Amino acid sequence: MPETSFHGRLAEQKIELMGNFDDKNIILKIEIRENLTDPRYTEYIDQRAWHFTREDFIRFNNSIKENIWNNTSAKIIQFIMEYQNGLLLPDRCGTFEPLRKNFNRESFKEYVGWLSFPGGCLYLKKKRKLNISIENRTFALIWDENWMQVAPKAKLPEYLGEIIFFFAKQRKIDMDFLKQLLRDFCEYLQTDTDRAYIYDMENNREIIFDLFHPENVGKKYWKDCYSW
Repeated sequence: MPETSFHGRLAEQKIELMGNFDDKNIILKIEIRENLTDPRYTEYIDQRAWHFTREDFIRFNNSIKENIWNNTSAKIIQFIMEYQNGLLLPDRCGTFEPLRKNFNRESFKEYVGWLSFPGGCLYLKKKRKLNISIENRTFALIWDENWMQVAPKAKLPEYLGEIIFFFAKQRKIDMDFLKQLLRDFCEYLQTDTDRAYIYDMENNREIIFDLFHPENVGKKYWKDCYSW
């Protein structure tokens, strides 16, 4: 991916705006409509109307587990790896805290697989600088006492993918850079979304910048603007 331009400080200064993960964060949040699940899982589940055994699913999963893939999942991870010559490149990763695995470019395909599993996720950390949460909002698999799949009763949300960047307020924030990061991310993904915004986690989750709906600035995102 080519290096993208931004309006803010020089590249060597950008790293200073990121900080530790806690409740005092400036949040960049993008919600997308695309399903991040490998389409073969979706087809398997839909054809059986959620009626299958755990043994059957394991057998199917074993047939594809070496090449689980979703193009949008891959693009999300690729952007994070390559943006501004690796500025956001994580050093830790996993699907739950604490993150115990070292992030390795060579394991890119494995990370795409984690995110592309039904209800999958990927959590990334650049130590003392940046945290990223990527979640696949499709339904996770749940089994009953007979190891039969339990069909979900709820409807899927409109936005099936969520990407959140956490920037700690303890460090100096370059808001111009954060806004450009949001623009660059959405432009690179070329995905179906109209939700991309920045809010203050500490200050009542007040929206600071909204890429698609500037009229939302100053409102509380969770109360006045956006929900599942």
